[in-house]
Amino acid sequence: MNGCVFKRNLKSGITWGYSFLAGRDQNGKRINPFKSGFETKGAASAALRTAILDYEKTHGKITKHRGILGTVTWGYILGDEAKKGFPDQNAATAALAAAVERRAAAERAPAEVDPTFADYVRYWLAEHASRRVAPKTLQTYQDFSEYLIRHLGETKLNELTTAQIQRVIHRLSDAGGMVTKEHPNGRPLAPKTVRHIGMLLYTCLAEADRLGVLKIPHPMRNRRVKLPKLPKQKPAVIEREKLKALLERARTTRMYPFIVMASATGCRRGELLALQWADLNEKTGELNVSKSLEQTRVGGIRVKGTKSGEPRHFVVPESALSVLAEHRGEQNHDKRLYGPEYQDHGLVFCQPNGAYYSPDKMGCRVKELMVAVGLKGVSLHSLRHSFASELLSKGTPIPVVSERLGHANPNITLSIYSHAIPADSRAAAKIWDDSLADVINASRKPRALRSLAKSCTEAAQRTVSVANKTVKVVGATGLEPVTSCV
Repeated sequence: MNGCVFKRNLKSGITWGYSFLAGRDQNGKRINPFKSGFETKGAASAALRTAILDYEKTHGKITKHRGILGTVTWGYILGDEAKKGFPDQNAATAALAAAVERRAAAERAPAEVDPTFADYVRYWLAEHASRRVAPKTLQTYQDFSEYLIRHLGETKLNELTTAQIQRVIHRLSDAGGMVTKEHPNGRPLAPKTVRHIGMLLYTCLAEADRLGVLKIPHPMRNRRVKLPKLPKQKPAVIEREKLKALLERARTTRMYPFIVMASATGCRRGELLALQWADLNEKTGELNVSKSLEQTRVGGIRVKGTKSGEPRHFVVPESALSVLAEHRGEQNHDKRLYGPEYQDHGLVFCQPNGAYYSPDKMGCRVKELMVAVGLKGVSLHSLRHSFASELLSKGTPIPVVSERLGHANPNITLSIYSHAIPADSRAAAKIWDDSLADVINASRKPRALRSLAKSCTEAAQRTVSVANKTVKVVGATGLEPVTSCV
């Protein structure tokens, strides 16, 4: 969507304003929302971005996509709904208009009516889920719901069956993903993704049951729908030599101090991007992690609490502190370079002008560096896994590692990183032997007294006979069954 900032010279002084092209009305007339009266250009620019985002939330926007082979397709984004693949702009515009009307109709419809699955899911996301979950979680729900709407959207909510839902789960597992050259019908979705989609569907139907919208028995109750099993996988970690190669590759980029801190602290991506210099005691090395940076399509970038909801404190390794000290000097140079245009949020990691980094873009940039040094199957989050695995493999107590990672309890750490805990059988045997060997030795008898042969032949005149496959012992008292001689 095109927009501009303009300056107005008035007798009372200079003011700034904005205007943007929001499309055309039914008569073909251009729609140009505008507003003026801002004291600075920066204030007008910020207001323009907010106005465009607010307009796109309700009216959507048309997007243009260029494929690998140069093929151009069109799409649209309407709040949490995004579709692409239309052959031309007119087709995308018509689809967007239909989506706007469909959403308006769904919002007008009361929950008591018998809706289609698509209408109810969108109603539930907007009126119920949005009040209970974080924006990032809501965005994930919205993404997963599109898979379900694609297959169940036109079905009436009260006509859903267990068999129908099971077929959808199988289709998603087999070919629910993007269409590629290798998978013309759609690539298979990961079992974890399919399970998340199934759990979302279960929750959505349970809410419909609670609200009285679902008139039939819950079709997924009592585990009637079977979800794919999760394969057991170890977290992807980065070996020492590969980490060295990654750091050498990143040394001349702005990503270097960020990667160092990620590998030295195990902090999550959002936690690092929300860090401020005030959170770090540079003399003692103590770091306070109390917030995280989050990015959603609708809300943009915002600062929120940590994943566990609790702050944590720990000491940063000295090698990482020295890298941060060098990084701060470079950041001060940026401040002098940008002057009054510098956006000083006090961030440890920020763009050259002081603005927040996009968490998604930061993840992509680090991933590019990893690919450049031959790392496959890993991501920025793998630095966190590597941090935890390294500490546990060196014998660091699980509660200490759990606290540094910000897990709610040590059991979470144990369930994820149990593979990294040393399992040395010889060491375990030696520890037990050092503790209790004296007890064993004190109970030992001379070998002659423990002779199995002697104990079995001790009674004179005993002979062994076999009859009817039963072992009998002939002794002084007659035939007696042999109970044990081992």
